[in-house]
Amino acid sequence: MATMMYMFDAKTREYKGSRPAQELNGKALTKSAFATPTPPPTSIPEGHVARWTGSEWELVEDHRQHLDSKGTKQGGTPYWLPSEGDDWQSQPRYTEDLGPLPDGAVTMRPEKPLSVVKEEKELEVRSACDAAIIASLTMPAASPSVTEVSVAAASLAAVDPDGPDTILALHAARRDELLALINAADSVAAVQSVEVTYAV
Repeated sequence: MATMMYMFDAKTREYKGSRPAQELNGKALTKSAFATPTPPPTSIPEGHVARWTGSEWELVEDHRQHLDSKGTKQGGTPYWLPSEGDDWQSQPRYTEDLGPLPDGAVTMRPEKPLSVVKEEKELEVRSACDAAIIASLTMPAASPSVTEVSVAAASLAAVDPDGPDTILALHAARRDELLALINAADSVAAVQSVEVTYAV
């Protein structure tokens, strides 16, 4: 049976496959710059590679992206470094080296600050209030124009002088109720749990 040689990358020294050893006068040549007769581990866990140390194989974490058949980077472990200023708006980082991720790395995108989440939710509440007022005046029109809204408000006022004010007061009260809930929220989850609904 031919002696097998186990090849490793010249730079990273990670396992790259095997080949039969070359022979000279019937004797296997086992000295090679980038191969060893020592077999790598039979079981290599997901997200790891075998790396030759010069005397043995070791298992190391592999968080790198890899090129697919079209030369596009795929996979890898995205991470962020809050200690270096990464926040919820930062693009994920990817390592090009074997081994664990840098100290302080997190693999979940940092959360938006509570203040930003509140601002976004408040904008949603105000926009929904405007939409509810328009819908209450112009039902069943799906996308009424400014003119249609004005005509509807005038028509309602002609029949019920207090009608437009009643609608505005009803939706404004609900808006203020929702804004108060957002203002009182003490976590991102609490803000996100506020359900933005209006009776139309």
